[in-house]
Amino acid sequence: MPKRVVIKDESEEEEEKEPVIEPVEEEKAEEALPAPEPSISEEGRAVEEDMVDAEAAYEVVINKIDEIKVREQVTQQRFLEHEEMGLPILKKLLQKWDALREELLKSIQEAISRYNSLKALLEERFSSIEEELYLNQIELDTLHQLEEQGKPISISKKEELEKLIPELRERLADLDKKIKEIDKKVEELRKMSDNVYEITAYKDLSEKLLSQMIEAYYDRLGEDTEPKLRSQIDVVAQREGIPREYAVIYIWKRLKKAE
Repeated sequence: MPKRVVIKDESEEEEEKEPVIEPVEEEKAEEALPAPEPSISEEGRAVEEDMVDAEAAYEVVINKIDEIKVREQVTQQRFLEHEEMGLPILKKLLQKWDALREELLKSIQEAISRYNSLKALLEERFSSIEEELYLNQIELDTLHQLEEQGKPISISKKEELEKLIPELRERLADLDKKIKEIDKKVEELRKMSDNVYEITAYKDLSEKLLSQMIEAYYDRLGEDTEPKLRSQIDVVAQREGIPREYAVIYIWKRLKKAE
């Protein structure tokens, strides 16, 4: 039987030699790839940024406390030394310092909010690492069990887990320490908020003057000197609507004037 000869067109040969590659398949492959998870370095940067923000907010609080204390110190010294500075002027100044305390309270709340945000981030990280720790610990225990049963295991995998697990425990301990430090900071800030006048008041001058008055009138009043002076201080503070520190200065000035 004669052989059949098939003559192909040149264009057909080129088509057979150069198959068409559809770009659609490439796009599908790209779409199928899972989105990369945040790296440890990215998580670390997020924690670091929140830590910087929280510490900066705390520093603002401390600076405002120091500023109000200095203003109180200067005001008390001027009230003591200048006879012409009466109670009306003093009260207007004290209103301004009270306004600064209101601003301080807002700054304290802002710092608390920053620390709480940081704590939430650390707790989320702690939970993730804790889950990873238990998973790897179970995997290692499983390898140990299989090894004891004489079954073949991956020695390299076992060694890898034995190295990884202590590292995870160390990271958890470090996070736990940081979380506890944040709790202390938040507790400190809350106490500041509850005692905003006490932490911003200047008491050295009034305590010094009170000691001088007790000593000066002890011969006349005896053991009743201190309680009587303190009672009078409370009366003046309530009657004039001024803090006790200024009531001490007010009484000291009146006694000096009467001498």
